[in-house]
Amino acid sequence: MDIMDQKPNKLNILTKRELERQINLQKKKENKDLLSADTEKLGFFETIFAEKQNYIECLLNDSPNLPKSQLPDHFNLVSKEILTLQKYVAASTIFLRNYDLKRCQDILQELTAKAKDYEDEFLPKKKFGFKNKIKQRPSHKNLNGSKYDEVDAVTKPRITEINCGFFNRSNEMLTMANTDIFMKDISVEKLENLSTSIFAENCENCTLVIACQQLRLHNSKNIDIYLHVTSRAIMEDCKGIFVAPYNWKYEGIEDDFQNASLDLTVNNWRCIDDFNWLSEKHSPNWKEIDEKDRIKSWDDI
Repeated sequence: MDIMDQKPNKLNILTKRELERQINLQKKKENKDLLSADTEKLGFFETIFAEKQNYIECLLNDSPNLPKSQLPDHFNLVSKEILTLQKYVAASTIFLRNYDLKRCQDILQELTAKAKDYEDEFLPKKKFGFKNKIKQRPSHKNLNGSKYDEVDAVTKPRITEINCGFFNRSNEMLTMANTDIFMKDISVEKLENLSTSIFAENCENCTLVIACQQLRLHNSKNIDIYLHVTSRAIMEDCKGIFVAPYNWKYEGIEDDFQNASLDLTVNNWRCIDDFNWLSEKHSPNWKEIDEKDRIKSWDDI
């Protein structure tokens, strides 16, 4: 009886050992295949990354040879190519080694810095002065030919004096330095055929209401932005950025958007690319403003 019991036990042990051996062999094979696949992916990644890096560097090296009128679009293209390369790195982190990831991030930072230096060198920001001069507006006549005061007419409210800002400008790239705007209210009105991209930097503890095709925000913190952007917003070296959809309503807004080639129905205010955050997870440097905390009416501000 004991002998008969021992044979099945020995058989079970042998069977179990063979099963474990087969499982171990299968695991080794899978690990080998996985390592081989990752190696192939890494090789392909390095090829694509190098090609893209070389293309961006060629674009930057062409900057001195381009006419000034082409430089705004040229540097926008450079920014988009750098952003595309950043997204490619972020999507490949699953198989990239820490060393490879750090090397790619360093290269991206160098490209971004070089692009910023070239843009500052070949497309310098102009400085503008302002005069507190108010043009005399002609009086209006009624149907009987008598004159009546301006207050008798129903007119659209407008800014009659601009101490700091831009008024009635066209076909220019307008910028203001920190010394121009410090502790001042900024006003803009009647701007035509200007740059459709907005670059803002060194902003802190303020609220911005922006409608544009592209927004680039650098070195800023603790900002509320009510944004309408038709492409994607880009931020770098920023934190404490809170965004909400553009909600400024006024008479004639449809015409203003049409004249600026902005589509009122297309707003990518949630599409913000953080150059300092390459992970696929949401960047901790910005978030949406809770709906209950958003400004509802700008007339009450």
